[in-house]
Amino acid sequence: MIKIRSEPVIEPDLKGGWHLIFWIGNTFDYTTPFRSILADMAGALSQLAPSSIQLPAHEEREDFVEGTLQFGDETLRIYYEHSLSYLTLTSDSEDTLRDVAVRLQTCVTVA
Repeated sequence: MIKIRSEPVIEPDLKGGWHLIFWIGNTFDYTTPFRSILADMAGALSQLAPSSIQLPAHEEREDFVEGTLQFGDETLRIYYEHSLSYLTLTSDSEDTLRDVAVRLQTCVTVA
């Protein structure tokens, strides 16, 4: 089960498109396992469509990490910021993010 601090929300991206936002862990906590959380998300989404994540190699005290989550034919942009414990999945399609959010409800809990 993936623990998050508040319900995920979908908001417009100022540069265009939409963000699905997850607040996880505590701010400035570099031990927050966002990489394994993303792997769990991809695993849950794989039950519906082939899913995988692409991230740069881990760096000590990394911050502002960007990558992609492939969900079927959709490529979602990943952004994680340790300083805020802020994880976003971004897409041009709000409907895609709504579908992802619904699919992840079974493995996400607000704690």
